[in-house]
Amino acid sequence: MTDRKSFVAAQFAADSDVNQLTLSRSVRETFGKGLSFVHVKQLRDAFQKGSFDRVWTELFGVEEDAEMKTEPKKREKKIRGDRRRKTQLRGRRDFDRDKIPMRAFNNHLVVYRMHDGTMQSQAFKSRKRAERLVHDLLVEGVLATDIGYFRRNEIHTKVVL
Repeated sequence: MTDRKSFVAAQFAADSDVNQLTLSRSVRETFGKGLSFVHVKQLRDAFQKGSFDRVWTELFGVEEDAEMKTEPKKREKKIRGDRRRKTQLRGRRDFDRDKIPMRAFNNHLVVYRMHDGTMQSQAFKSRKRAERLVHDLLVEGVLATDIGYFRRNEIHTKVVL
C-alpha cells in the first residue's frame, strides 16, 4: 500500500494538475486497483497544502490494516453480532463516529475529529512530529476543542517473590 502511496505522491510531484482519469488509470494498471475521482481531488488538495500523508491515512488506513494480515485465517462461520470489524465505521450513529483505530502504541497520540464528524488518530514516536500535526490541523481550520494530544507514560512494574 505504501508503494501505491509513493506512486501517487510522485505523480503529483511531477504534475500537480494531472488529469484525474489518467492518474486513476495509471494507478489501476500498476497496482490493480485505481482511485476514485473524489479521492484524487482530496489527495491533490492535500498535496498542495502539504498534508498528503495524513489525508492518505484517513482515506486508506483501514485498507492498510487489512493488507497487513500475514497469514490467512480459515474462514469461520460468523456469529451473530460479529459481522464486521469493530473499527470499521458504518451507519450514522454518533457512537460509530467516536471510534478510533489504534494501529500502534507509540509515545505520542493525536486524536482529532474530521469535518464530517468521524474521529481519526495518529501515533508518533517524535514529539515534534505530533506537535507539527496539531499545528497543521489548526491551520487547516480544525477547532482546538476537536483535537486531543496524549503522551504515553511508561509504567514500570516490579515483581516481588
